[in-house]
Amino acid sequence: MFIILFAQLVETVKLNRWVKTILLPRTDKRVKPGTKCSVAGWGCTSRQSESAPATTLKEANLKVLEDDVCLKNPDVTYCDYDASTMMCVGDPKKGKASFKGDSGGPLVCGKRAQGIVSWGSRKSGSPGVYTRVSTFIPWIGEMMRTLEP
Repeated sequence: MFIILFAQLVETVKLNRWVKTILLPRTDKRVKPGTKCSVAGWGCTSRQSESAPATTLKEANLKVLEDDVCLKNPDVTYCDYDASTMMCVGDPKKGKASFKGDSGGPLVCGKRAQGIVSWGSRKSGSPGVYTRVSTFIPWIGEMMRTLEP
């Protein structure tokens, strides 16, 4: 399952210190395991608050993990994990991960949008699975050309 959304805006967006563009990764350029990234979202912050999303945008610093962390995790089943199109991301030592309601949020590594929150385990602190944006750069280019006015 992948989450990529295109929205063609009716009006031009005015860029400022709060509204900026972001770079996309190069085609099939993988982020190295151990790379520190940031994820943002409006999702729940704990299992106790699953019915109520955050009232303010939250951000967490996470690491790109080896694919085997998701492929061979004894605690969680990631049977649909595909390392060619997905990334395993989290911070198991600190128990940080994206959570319910964060789907579609950006994973920013350096100055590039490297991933999109896709799915994960209900087990708190388990790594999340992200769409690997670099895999879809050719498709993104095609879609952007079709949306041009």
